[in-house]
Amino acid sequence: INKYEIIIIMSASVVHAYRNLATLIRRLPKDQQPAALSQLRNGFRKNANEKQADVVSDLLVEAEKKASFLRIVTPMKQTTTTNNGGITTYVYKKNGEIVEENARGRDRKSRVHTNWDGRNMDPCAVKRHNAGLRRAGFVNNTHAKGIF
Repeated sequence: INKYEIIIIMSASVVHAYRNLATLIRRLPKDQQPAALSQLRNGFRKNANEKQADVVSDLLVEAEKKASFLRIVTPMKQTTTTNNGGITTYVYKKNGEIVEENARGRDRKSRVHTNWDGRNMDPCAVKRHNAGLRRAGFVNNTHAKGIF
């Protein structure tokens, strides 16, 4: 590897570390974000003209330590959770009415509108699964059982 290839690899690593830290900083509370972003920008700008590979490597290790700390103190995602996992199902009733229901197959009054949920198997889904297996060439499982 020549000198220019090392520079290219190091610059890609620096950009990756910067983006990684910026993403983690966006997870911080809103009042802490401006100070952390300015610290990030100033730290990377201060060492932007560094040419020695060992110094850049040490700076990248320091950036990874800060990223590891931010991964610990910041939440993974800022999403709201609902009682049904965020999945909504729209059911068309016989009278043409569209009703929003949760994904468990129950309406808001907890009445079941289908017999097939996560605890039992839908016969149509089983048939579709078996057809896919036959199409893929899995006719039977005698190869796994062996000859008796």
